[in-house]
Amino acid sequence: MNKKLFIIVILVLIVTTLSQTVSFITGEHGFYQTVQDKCVKCHGDIKVQLSASANHSYFSCTSCHAKSSTNHTNVLPKCEYCHAVPQLNDTFEAHTGFSNLSSEGCIACHSTYNVLLNYSRAEYIDYTITDNAGDWIISNFATVGTLNLSYNAMRQGGNHNMKAVSCKDCHKDIFDAVSLNGHAVVLDRNGTQVVNHSISGSTDEESWCRTCHNRNDSKFPSQQHAARKTTCDECHQAYGDNLHPGNFYTNIQTVPHLYRSLVCISCKSAGWPAPNATLHFRVHEEPYFDVVVT
Repeated sequence: MNKKLFIIVILVLIVTTLSQTVSFITGEHGFYQTVQDKCVKCHGDIKVQLSASANHSYFSCTSCHAKSSTNHTNVLPKCEYCHAVPQLNDTFEAHTGFSNLSSEGCIACHSTYNVLLNYSRAEYIDYTITDNAGDWIISNFATVGTLNLSYNAMRQGGNHNMKAVSCKDCHKDIFDAVSLNGHAVVLDRNGTQVVNHSISGSTDEESWCRTCHNRNDSKFPSQQHAARKTTCDECHQAYGDNLHPGNFYTNIQTVPHLYRSLVCISCKSAGWPAPNATLHFRVHEEPYFDVVVT
């Protein structure tokens, strides 16, 4: 009898031990099969981001984060380790300031990580155009007032969720001005958009942006990473369009590069007035656009 009881007790102990072992193996203390499993245990949110990413979704953690011999001492990788972009430092690149931000600069444009922008610009530009015996002379150029602007891109993703770049994510002020026929909307004398620059000629507004800010324009020797800083006069001269009287193209270079195109656009928006003597312009900058000519 005692022998049978002893055998039963042993069997109970064996069954109990086995069930606890299985629970340990399959439960929250599961054994890790790979380095990836270890990472995901704490960084599951990153796995979700990467899985939804337009790029790198097939990457493992160690594709970018080289495994360290000591846990939790991995060095943060830099995008430029794999993506060398010397064009970002080109003189005509519109986003050269991002090159000093390392990977943070890349993430700001190439991911769904949210971006908060605080910046300022002049509220108005003032200038005078005088007809001097057939030469149109720009003078008395000045900026007036300051606009302090803030913009929240309202993106809900993360820094591992890569996506296609969207101009509108950061340049809402520009698109607001475009809706008012400003920034780069070229109007004909009858108030309709000039065919060569019409938004309707592009598949969408961002494609229209690139018709001017083309980083691969064959007429310019260097290439840019994202977008080319350009002005109306630079492009028209490169393509041999001498549409203005006298030495206007030379004279407009006295205007700071940032504002030259706005001088052109504001004149077109005002109905192409010819300065028989002297005209004074005051132009409201982005995100607004209105032109007063006196």
